[in-house]
Amino acid sequence: MAAPGVRSKPCPADAGTAKRLGITLDGWTALLGAVVFLHILISPFTKVEEGFPLHAAHDLLFHHGDLAKYDHFEFPGVVPRSFLGSVLLAALSAPAALLLSVLGAEKGAAQYAVRAALGLICVLSLARLRAAVELTFGRPVGVAFFALTALQFHVPYYASRTLPNTLALPLISLACAEWLARDRPARTVALLTFTVVVQRCDMLPLAGLIGLHMLLSGQRWLWPEGEVLWFNTILNRSSEWGVSVWHWYWTSALPRALAPALPLAVVGALLDRRAAQPVGVAAAYVMLYSYLPHKEARFLFPILPLFNIGAAVALTRIASSRSRSAAARSAHLGCCAALAAGFLMTVLMTAASRHNYPGGVALQRLHDLAAPEAARSLAAGVDLSVHIDTLPAMTGATRFFERGRPWVYSKVENLDVLELVQRNYTYLLSARPSMPRYHCVSTVEGYAGLDTEKCQKSLPPGAGVLADPKRTEHAYLRPGAQDQQLAA
Repeated sequence: MAAPGVRSKPCPADAGTAKRLGITLDGWTALLGAVVFLHILISPFTKVEEGFPLHAAHDLLFHHGDLAKYDHFEFPGVVPRSFLGSVLLAALSAPAALLLSVLGAEKGAAQYAVRAALGLICVLSLARLRAAVELTFGRPVGVAFFALTALQFHVPYYASRTLPNTLALPLISLACAEWLARDRPARTVALLTFTVVVQRCDMLPLAGLIGLHMLLSGQRWLWPEGEVLWFNTILNRSSEWGVSVWHWYWTSALPRALAPALPLAVVGALLDRRAAQPVGVAAAYVMLYSYLPHKEARFLFPILPLFNIGAAVALTRIASSRSRSAAARSAHLGCCAALAAGFLMTVLMTAASRHNYPGGVALQRLHDLAAPEAARSLAAGVDLSVHIDTLPAMTGATRFFERGRPWVYSKVENLDVLELVQRNYTYLLSARPSMPRYHCVSTVEGYAGLDTEKCQKSLPPGAGVLADPKRTEHAYLRPGAQDQQLAA
């Protein structure tokens, strides 16, 4: 037996693992954190799927106990959602939000703080998963695991986005760390149970698969459930939001999310039976979820690190054996080329993501354009009313970027053109190409795709982004609105 604290080779965690399993903090962790924060700066706005946790954090930060002002009561959604994740984000970001307010920053800066808090939680939880990977496979595999994650688009990009799936990512990462360490089954069960029961019920298949592995290994199993699982899975109501072919996860979502890490994960599972455990559980989860007609890439976020573990094992094995033969050297060069191609894909997707939130850009631009009118209206004691249509609200126009007096906002839904005109709003933020009695003061175009010809001729790749007329936001002003109000 090796002396305490000394290991002769990478091996599954033993009884001493609990004392050694921590959070790996080094340059690679800092790199992943920097990539996450860079995505926040490049794409600060959010979409409707992120709305409930984000607005809950907003209301906790700015409305405190005034529940009547909470966005949830105006837009409750089709199923209830847990507030606990938002409570944690609000608590962690409150000092930064307070400091930004004291320094005179606009309220929208607090959204950066909330997203940064979530991004930090995700990075630290992945760092703990990396520590378990290093205890099991050795440090080179842990480093490769983080390098792959940092090079990819999906995990760093969505790590700061308040999707329910992202809120589940830290808990799943911590649970998988304990599972790989194989020393604290009770903690694994507790984390998975809490995640499924409180935070994200669609993690039940993953919890069941990990539990089954633990049961077959002589450990424990669990079977929790929840209302969202019933709505999405048993009733299959999620299909009302669109359906995809059964193989969509394998042929579209995973190749985009993992790039070269997907085939490498298979190689890693074949080369090392220990890597087959996380990769096999992740693959079984995807297979189970493929039976649901409604599919979204975000449903896979918590299990992407499991595929990366297998890919990291393959990269480490290939790199360590590159000098043995010409075939090994070719495999190593092929991996390097694949990683470079994956990085290029990440750059392209990052450039495109900047154009994916026209609603947020339109609201911000409206405030800038109307700043002189807002100052005069505030001095006169009159309001500037803005109606935010459904599409702008879904593509970045969150409560964080709303301002105080004289601005008054409305998100009343299902209003036709006549009703909008009759309500006499000062401004309209709408995707409609034209509005009677209003003239357009600004237009923001949304993302439609990449023009490959332009991308080949210009740098950065974002120069080849195409606009989508169907996702174009218009800011409309009612002619004479300010003059009429100030005269009154």
